[in-house]
Amino acid sequence: MPYNFFAISFYQIFICVFIPFFMRSTPTFALSQKQINALQNGSVAIFPTETIYGIGCSALCEKSLARVFEIKGRAPDQPPPVLIFDSAQLNFLVSEISPFAKHLISQHWPGALTLILPARQEISSLLCGFSPDANTRTVGVRCTAHPIARALCQTIGAPLIATSANASGARGREAAPQSLEDIAPAFKQQVDMIFDGGAVAGTPSTVVDCVSIPPRIVRLGAVPIEELE
Repeated sequence: MPYNFFAISFYQIFICVFIPFFMRSTPTFALSQKQINALQNGSVAIFPTETIYGIGCSALCEKSLARVFEIKGRAPDQPPPVLIFDSAQLNFLVSEISPFAKHLISQHWPGALTLILPARQEISSLLCGFSPDANTRTVGVRCTAHPIARALCQTIGAPLIATSANASGARGREAAPQSLEDIAPAFKQQVDMIFDGGAVAGTPSTVVDCVSIPPRIVRLGAVPIEELE
């Protein structure tokens, strides 16, 4: 079911105005109504992103979130990144955006940059980490640039979790799948639908913790450190 909006505050309106207009551009990939209904009701899918192929589901369905962890063999204390389509979905997930994070958003979204931001109390704990320094829950968010991933987020009306389409501990090409051929057949058999977008870059997103003071790079990836500096 599409997400419900909370009461609109001045801060929320500011965020929606601040985030660049291009985040709301219309994806060129079309889903069938059957696919839309299935994803809204908790189906798990494999799909391409601008970095690697991911496995994911609606970020609003806790049962499906738990199923993704089970398929990957991933511990529930390792929250997956969340893909968004626009500022409304960002506002649904996060409670605050620092000036530093706003600058990175303006420069690198949509794109291969994941930002760790303060999480709203309302979202599932399965999506959240914790920052001891800030004493707050956190969520990793990326505005995806891939037309298929964007279409999924937009059309189902919800953010989408996306973690690498492999079993935890995978090595070689399976560790960062660039195509469906890089994903183990047994792994693909455990999901409900698969979207083929051809080859993708194969480099994971760069991750920046915007909750810590000062902000810190958690993982180097597709966005080089020179651009962040």
